[in-house]
Amino acid sequence: MHSHHHGQHGRSTNWVVKLALGITLALVATEFVAGTVAHSLALISDGWHNLTDVPTLILAWIALYFERRPPDHRKTFGYQRAGVLAAFVNALILVGVAVFICFEGYERIIHPEVVAARTMMLVGLLALLTNGAISVALSRERQDLNLRAVFIHNLGDALSNVGIIAGAWIIERTGQPLIDPLVAFLIAGMILWTAVGIISDSMNILLESLPKGMKLENVATAMLAVPGVREVHDVHVWSLGSESHALSCHVQILDMPTSESERIAQRIRDALAGEFGITHTTIQFEHTHAPGDFHKYMPEPAAKTEGSKQ
Repeated sequence: MHSHHHGQHGRSTNWVVKLALGITLALVATEFVAGTVAHSLALISDGWHNLTDVPTLILAWIALYFERRPPDHRKTFGYQRAGVLAAFVNALILVGVAVFICFEGYERIIHPEVVAARTMMLVGLLALLTNGAISVALSRERQDLNLRAVFIHNLGDALSNVGIIAGAWIIERTGQPLIDPLVAFLIAGMILWTAVGIISDSMNILLESLPKGMKLENVATAMLAVPGVREVHDVHVWSLGSESHALSCHVQILDMPTSESERIAQRIRDALAGEFGITHTTIQFEHTHAPGDFHKYMPEPAAKTEGSKQ
């Protein structure tokens, strides 16, 4: 028995992503020009940081388009993992950017340059307002891994802008140019921290691991609590996308008419959807005539090690 539901993002999300893309491109150009004029590696680094949001936003927009496409005879599960793939690619880009910033920061420490702190502060403030506004606009879509990558990118940008403003203030007060590459290193660290989290979550989905925060025993217990279910085994749970989870399992029930077993199946689906957000289920019933009322979950047996008895 098989059931599934598919969600979709509204047009408002598409509009926010497109607007964020245009604003981000304008901000990147401003930071590159201002950073070059002010000799600020922190501003240039933040420009690169913001530039990584451009492919992020483009891929997010493409992913939103594909995620809404229905399943077909070739993509029977639809295109829900398009957003996850986009998030994974974006995270890899972030790693490369962080390494580049660290290299540039090292060069700037060896060969320090005088920084125009006032320009650095003003552009940092402009960037903070811009990235903060985009983060607020995307904050409602954080449950989607793809859009969460975009949200975290912009939130990280906003936090790095705070570092730029603080660094510019310190440079203006002390005249110490080494503050600029130190802020750049801080931005690089934030980029790496962001990338590792996104890579971990996206790999978990791409490798069809158990959804984050979910325990197989708890899922089986919820199914066993449904009246009529006697045994549950061969349970597999994985994620189709960042918001959609799927399950397949074998459930043992008493021998009964199909109409009665369908009612049990519907109760199982309702329990899984309500408690775990599992909306795509494949349940194979096994019938028994054994007397008594028992509830048992049989996990998969451990794989036999080499040299064990056959």
